[in-house]
Amino acid sequence: MINVLIAEATKLRRSLVLLVAATPPVMVFALGALVVASGNAPEDWRVHTVAGAAIWAFFLLPMSVIGLTALIAQLEHGPNTWSHTLALPVPRWQVFLAKALVSLGLMAVVSAAVALASWTSALVGLQLGSEVEMAGQYDAMLALRLYGWMFVAGLLVMAIQWTLAMRFRSFAAPVSVGIGGTFVAVAATSAEKGLYFPWLMPVNVLASEGSRGDLAIAMGGIGGVIVFALAILWLSRRDWG
Repeated sequence: MINVLIAEATKLRRSLVLLVAATPPVMVFALGALVVASGNAPEDWRVHTVAGAAIWAFFLLPMSVIGLTALIAQLEHGPNTWSHTLALPVPRWQVFLAKALVSLGLMAVVSAAVALASWTSALVGLQLGSEVEMAGQYDAMLALRLYGWMFVAGLLVMAIQWTLAMRFRSFAAPVSVGIGGTFVAVAATSAEKGLYFPWLMPVNVLASEGSRGDLAIAMGGIGGVIVFALAILWLSRRDWG
């Protein structure tokens, strides 16, 4: 299993996956620094941290999942190497499990990088802006908690996008579902049933009602694990010839 994981991680070096993974933190850093330096900084560090997390959960997280899962799947779809990969002397389910773990690991790294970019962007913006101040101090534990729980709540979305990306050779299906889900989430934000919509679960971590956030974390995390497990079993039993 370790060798399979190493092989999957090695494939990333020959792809655009790492470039796509670097885009969200770079965007957050650049925009955050400009906003703070222009004098439009939030009133205090807590508001800045929560606002950055909200942007990540609402838009950048689902968009990152679309891009990363699609590109990771294209490492096999593009050159049509499924037959070769699945002919390796390891159980098929281990190949798909390795691909799932690599995808999740990459998303975890991107989440941490975005959290770091949000913090450093404010630091740079405060240095660039004249007479710009933010009250209080940066709460690293708050950021860690928010981005960590958003990752857990987003597991269901990640599982859905990963399954579609692995199943369909074309970009069309996973990208269409991902973009559609993101835009429906914008419209359904205040809806009572929005709590059960996978693309809204990371955002609901920020809900003022603690129970709503806890439920989103539970449903997203448990649902994601279940969908990943079922997808790995299903994909490993398909005929890829």
